[in-house]
Amino acid sequence: MKNKYTELGIDYDAVFTKIKDIIVKTLIAVEAPMQSVYASSYDNRNNFYELYGFDVLVDEKLNPWLIEVNVCPSLNNATPLDRKIKTTMLCDILNMLGFTPYDKK
Repeated sequence: MKNKYTELGIDYDAVFTKIKDIIVKTLIAVEAPMQSVYASSYDNRNNFYELYGFDVLVDEKLNPWLIEVNVCPSLNNATPLDRKIKTTMLCDILNMLGFTPYDKK
């Protein structure tokens, strides 16, 4: 996508800065209810991770609009593109959490 935006003369970083801003503001808006649910369910906040799916539409003026947030997004790999995107995303998440692959040896 970054390559396509660059090819079209669109400032990819500016668009994604706006998208990140929407995501941060959305998480700030629901922080209190999320914390109360986690506090009542888990003993240690460092042992809990949750994946959210943000659906964002970018209009013809390159303005992003939040459509919805999925609390339990589907990780089904229905197409090769799905498989590539979701596998890469899960690898990134596991790397951020510090998991290392199991060595069968």
